Amino acid sequence: MAADNTGAMAIELSAAGARRLVLTAQGFGPRPAKVTTVQIARLLSKLGAIQIDAVNVLARSHLLPVFSRLGPYPVDAFDQMAFKQHKAFDFWGHAASYLPMELYPLFGWRRERHRQSSRWESTSARLEQQRPGYIAAVMAEITERGPLAFSDLEDPGRLDKSNLKTKYADSSLLWWNYSEGKILLETLYGHGTLAVAGRRNFERLYDLAERVIPPAVFDAPVPPQDEAHRQLVAIAARAMGVATVKELADYFRMYVAETKAAVDALVDQGVLAPAKVEGWTGHALVAVGLKPRSPADNRALLSPFDNLLWERKRNERLFGFRHSFEIYVPGPKRVYGYYVLPFLLGDAIVGRVDLKADRANRTLLVQGAHAEPGHEPKTTADALADELTDMAAWLGLERVTVAPKGDLAPLLKRVLSRR
Repeated sequence: MAADNTGAMAIELSAAGARRLVLTAQGFGPRPAKVTTVQIARLLSKLGAIQIDAVNVLARSHLLPVFSRLGPYPVDAFDQMAFKQHKAFDFWGHAASYLPMELYPLFGWRRERHRQSSRWESTSARLEQQRPGYIAAVMAEITERGPLAFSDLEDPGRLDKSNLKTKYADSSLLWWNYSEGKILLETLYGHGTLAVAGRRNFERLYDLAERVIPPAVFDAPVPPQDEAHRQLVAIAARAMGVATVKELADYFRMYVAETKAAVDALVDQGVLAPAKVEGWTGHALVAVGLKPRSPADNRALLSPFDNLLWERKRNERLFGFRHSFEIYVPGPKRVYGYYVLPFLLGDAIVGRVDLKADRANRTLLVQGAHAEPGHEPKTTADALADELTDMAAWLGLERVTVAPKGDLAPLLKRVLSRR
């Protein structure tokens, strides 16, 4: 044990011990024979949040972390868990996220912060000046006809986006429909006035929050902000295993100062303990009582938006892996590809593949396959072939094909050809 700069004794962790603790906290390990909505809800509660993104070149990003940890499951089970059984809600957690329904009261401070923001003040003033009565009309329409997508509004308030300039790839902007209606609905969703009742072809369907959130949850007392922060930081720490204050803050996108205050209280309460990790500069925090399991059963393709990959510098410290996030990079500038999934095997990230679901031809396309230095390519290719085969079957695809791009591609193609 070593003393940290507060005088408390820090738990010492090896680099391998830290990796195993993180992977255990993140829910990797043996997979069940059959996945149920109960297990999906339990995983979501363990992780605290699953990020949402509109890109559908392979599968919706929020579906992939469940597959990565639990294995194949009915694709519609996630929506059933969220919108039929009401065990999750869609809100700003770590970016746009699915969050366990029990956390709804803990985000009251964020909803209030959105309501009190200067941005809303200026937006509402502008709308009332440019479109008098528009806010009230949209609310009346949702109340009468909801749930509605913004395209269902009698006046979606579309704007000219011909002059919209962006440095990003056009395909990365498909989620954004430039309109006053969309801006207003998203803003009221951030306030907690509206909530997401479901999705239609991924498009959010908005309704009054009290008609979406179960009454027992909607009417539950909202804890004071500092208590909510403590609970959220404790959840983040339990989901991360070991982390710095900055990383804990990023998990639910909180300010570092308010996270530090929560951490100090949680250390005093014995929920967190200071930790010193081999190869890390400075001190971290570890969730007390969390026990690492063997990484022998870990085998997972990771969504570019997977919780494990949220913080790039953390990935480099933990795995020696630099996550190249190229979705928003114009095609000619990409090194690894558009939708690249790192491949986790044991306690290491051993490769990465650029994947696309060719649904018309029922084929999982491996458009590039790259090995990570220091890992045995044959072992990687064998395990990766198994995971790709399982993923193809999960997505209802009949075959896997491998393009020649990448140093792992020839070997992976040979392995798959023998299946």
